[in-house]
Amino acid sequence: MPKRSPGCFECRKRKVRCDEAKPECNTCLRRGTKCPGYRPAQSFILHEFNEKTERPAIIREDENRYRYANQGPDSSSPTESRAGAVVQLQPSELRPVEALVPKQVSPIAVERVQHLGTFLALYLPTWDGQTLPPPSAVILALPSLPATSQVLLAAVDALSAAQLAVANRNYPLIHRSRSLYGTALMQMMKTIKSPTQALADETLLATYLLTLYEVFVGVTQGHGFFYHVQGLLHLLKERGPSSFNSRLSMQIFHAIRYNSLSIGYHVRKASMLDSPEWLTVTTRAARVDPYVALLDICICIPRLLERTDKLAAAGSPAADIEKLIDDSQQLAGRAKAWFADLERSGPRYHKVDVGFMEGFLDICNDRTFDPVFDFHAFGAGICYLIYWMSMLILQSNTFKLLRQFRQLEPKQLFMWDREIGGYADCICRSVPYNTRPNTGYTARFGSMTPLVAARKYYEVKKAEKEVKWCEKVYHNSRVPGLYSTPIPMEPLKGVQKLVQNSDRYI
Repeated sequence: MPKRSPGCFECRKRKVRCDEAKPECNTCLRRGTKCPGYRPAQSFILHEFNEKTERPAIIREDENRYRYANQGPDSSSPTESRAGAVVQLQPSELRPVEALVPKQVSPIAVERVQHLGTFLALYLPTWDGQTLPPPSAVILALPSLPATSQVLLAAVDALSAAQLAVANRNYPLIHRSRSLYGTALMQMMKTIKSPTQALADETLLATYLLTLYEVFVGVTQGHGFFYHVQGLLHLLKERGPSSFNSRLSMQIFHAIRYNSLSIGYHVRKASMLDSPEWLTVTTRAARVDPYVALLDICICIPRLLERTDKLAAAGSPAADIEKLIDDSQQLAGRAKAWFADLERSGPRYHKVDVGFMEGFLDICNDRTFDPVFDFHAFGAGICYLIYWMSMLILQSNTFKLLRQFRQLEPKQLFMWDREIGGYADCICRSVPYNTRPNTGYTARFGSMTPLVAARKYYEVKKAEKEVKWCEKVYHNSRVPGLYSTPIPMEPLKGVQKLVQNSDRYI
């Protein structure tokens, strides 16, 4: 027996598809026809028993009794008959078929969307069509993530408020952002108690956003940043290398790795990310992405710094020192090969007058470094800056070892000094490009660790003019005028004491 149609009486009569909307279907409303309603879900089957017949006869139920039964007394006008009527709807009363009535949006959700949009506009570069390095690309993915993770939403709220506070020099908003930051920390404590939620991509991303918050308005001189990165590395260890197989998880991993590298340079300690099993995570991406390939090399430098400090303190055998020098030179060779491949078609920048860099002379009117580099693409500029910073740190350490344990000729001393000084000079000529408004705060913050490395070099060389230039650019491009007492240019100074006796900072 065929299934009876569940449509309204009118659609069944016309033999058209009914959308079964209640109390009136949209198909009838669209035609301007009054919808007569539906038959009940359950009805009676009546039988008439006749002595002359062997089988009872079926009496068909009069379904007209159910027409308009599902509509109230106001559903029809006095001129309409009980059997049905045609109602001519005004254009303002017409509704599209299957139109969804939008739900009321929470004011909190509206505010979050607005603040997130402002954060993205201020934090990321404003150019279209350029490839962003992974730490910036993961921020670009925030609007497309489902709003189901409370810890991620709390971290987004805190970071967005911090961006607005810094951009507008708004002290009340600074306090508000710290309140939101406290809320995010409480959400984080609740989340990490769940084994499943603690290892989710959203939890990793939320923790990474909190490290950025510390860069924006942190007043702990790097302690908060350090402990958040520590937490991230613990979560990575629990997840394992094989868990990073999606695009989002890989972007998060790249962002975490750069923060780990930055801390490794400051505290001269290695992390687990330079181990073979963790380097396999990026093997595939390194073949096509110069940024990833460069980080594969640079992530090994902190271990060489750690080995140097241990050998110098213990008075180790000459063979161990020679092995360290050879390993350092081999890693430098890999980095130089990467650089040669990057510039196989020539440098990816040209030199311009420092005044060409919009807004830089407002940050620092000192022309100590002029001309400066104008990079062809934002991603290329970031790669150059990381390379020059890493080579400055690596080669300075190697040069120190060579001077202490080998006899260098005057020409060799001159060549080493010129090479290392060239890296510091290139860092300073790159920074103005990253302080322009259209490069966003991601570029400004990306210049901080390189500036610290360059300043340290010039401090050792007793180049006071260059030291003052680095300090002025560092403070004014970070949060100019936001704090009455400028943050010292010695991030993680207190953290170094905490980790100096440990093998790793995780």
